[in-house]
Amino acid sequence: MFQSFRNQKRWLMLIAMILIIPAFVFIGINGYSRLNPDANAIAKVDGKGIQPEEFDYQKREYIERMRQQEGGAVDPSIFETQEANAAILQNIATRRALQAQMAHHYMNVSEADAINVIKNADAFKKDGQFSPELYENYLAARGKSDQQFVYELRRDLVQDMLVNSVAQTTFVPKKTVALLNDILRETRVVRTMSFDPSSYMKDVKVSEEQIKKYYDEHKDDYRAPESLNIQFVVMSPETVKMTAEPSEQELKDFYEQNRKKYEVEESRRAAHILIAPDANEADKAKADQDAKAKAEKILAEVKADPSKFAQLAKENSADPGTAESGGDLDFFTQGQMVPEFDKAVFGAKKDEIVGPVKTEFGYHIIHVTDINPAHVRPFEEVRSEILKFWQDQHRQSMFAENADGFTNMVYEQSDSLDPAVEKYGLTLHTLDGLTQSGLPKTSPDAQYITKRVIEDLFSPDCLQEKRNTQAVEVAANTLVSARIVKHTPAHIKSFDEVKGEIKDQLELEQASALAKKAGEAKLAELKAKKDLEGFGHELTVSRINPQSQSMPLIQAEMAVPAKSLPAFTGTTVPDGAYVISYVESSKMPAADDSQVDEIRGEALTSQSRVDEASFYEGLKKLYKMEILKKEYEYQAPTVMK
Repeated sequence: MFQSFRNQKRWLMLIAMILIIPAFVFIGINGYSRLNPDANAIAKVDGKGIQPEEFDYQKREYIERMRQQEGGAVDPSIFETQEANAAILQNIATRRALQAQMAHHYMNVSEADAINVIKNADAFKKDGQFSPELYENYLAARGKSDQQFVYELRRDLVQDMLVNSVAQTTFVPKKTVALLNDILRETRVVRTMSFDPSSYMKDVKVSEEQIKKYYDEHKDDYRAPESLNIQFVVMSPETVKMTAEPSEQELKDFYEQNRKKYEVEESRRAAHILIAPDANEADKAKADQDAKAKAEKILAEVKADPSKFAQLAKENSADPGTAESGGDLDFFTQGQMVPEFDKAVFGAKKDEIVGPVKTEFGYHIIHVTDINPAHVRPFEEVRSEILKFWQDQHRQSMFAENADGFTNMVYEQSDSLDPAVEKYGLTLHTLDGLTQSGLPKTSPDAQYITKRVIEDLFSPDCLQEKRNTQAVEVAANTLVSARIVKHTPAHIKSFDEVKGEIKDQLELEQASALAKKAGEAKLAELKAKKDLEGFGHELTVSRINPQSQSMPLIQAEMAVPAKSLPAFTGTTVPDGAYVISYVESSKMPAADDSQVDEIRGEALTSQSRVDEASFYEGLKKLYKMEILKKEYEYQAPTVMK
């Protein structure tokens, strides 16, 4: 339907922002052997080699993409395994196979469509309008030209539509959905009695000898890795001190010289009523004539009384996405709609009703409800944008001027970071307990303390000579230098350091064992003689609504056969307590279409991933993927997105 077409456009824009823009970029790799360009290839797809240089580039790009998605909190060391290398190679091979399919079948997206995606991408919009500055900054930050980016986007749009065509063929049988619905929505009325370990702590006695024995038998569990307390500084455009500010006249001059950047396209708001031919009619010509006749009748009715448009849209429109809102399509610019529709809207006057307009979807009656004329945003409105642009450019320029000086200073005056802090106005950061495994992803410093920085810190120059690390580029236009304040070698924690921890652990284990013993005895008693004294109030629980119960408890309650109810069951929950449940009854709630649709959607998503993976594997077989180096042969699951 027409609204579905618009949603597809929006979906493509989302894909472009999330997946395509930061996605892998296939580039030519220099240095191939002239006689045998695939001599060093690690794999082949469609007869073409995947070179080590290309693999390394794609791996860096993948890590950077993950860093962006995770807000910078990614430890690159997790990708330094055979499994990770194999998975990345599978990704590259999958993309190569997709590109081969596109090439062999002459699949393409026009340059105009790619430009339209860019112009409507939220990442390049400011105040709801396309911002050339944002787009140019994006290209500059990634070292791409507009022509190169449009070319890559055209290729990737085709690829994603190809993949999406597979996902859209996925289906889940109604019986499967019904079974999942029953499993997830079955409710049970329960009451519980808990035997908490804390109630048995008074009966627990852990001796010093037991603690020491446990420590001696599990010393390796208390091994502390080699660690560092460090200082570090970050040099980037954001950390550069502003040394100048533009005058008001400079801002105005920039505005006048770049007025085109602040032009806003004309946009129009329209509503429509879509009359689609009957898909079940065998005679397609008759179905088309009937649809046209109905559209003409409705057109005459709304022209006679425009106030009826919304109601007639609700009653007659075949576009489910807009029918309920009276056919409203909101504002859009020229080129966003299919050509016939676009021409009709932008050729009409405000409040004019036109039609029937024939498109691939059927016949449209169109009401142009509002027009925002093209205009240039005034200086006062864009002044803050211009100022920020000027400042950003100034910071970039200052960073470029200072980067070499910073790099030389931390190397030449390697006994301290203070000179760099003083000269460049940087902040001296501190971090304690850094190990060779790096920082947790959630650490705010993870984006700066990368594997390369950690390797430098644990090198002899830094460990033994107490020097600064060299300036390491941890991201685009971001340099980091660090030094060690304190070095703690790897060691096993002393008994005194951990005995309190061991004592607490042993006491909890013993108390949990006593709670379980008491609970099981009570359960046996209850099974022999039903008695609900001491149980809590009734709860109605299900797998999708556990009412704060832990999953092991829910599983135990749902595992009791319905025909055996009412019944008692018991299990140990994660906090060590033993819980007895009285499962009184089972009920299957009346069908809820919204929940069924949600379950169907989740099942479709899961199944589509399986179908896509099968499709990728089929393409790689079709185009004869061959791994040439054993160290990349681990069969990791292929994940495209």
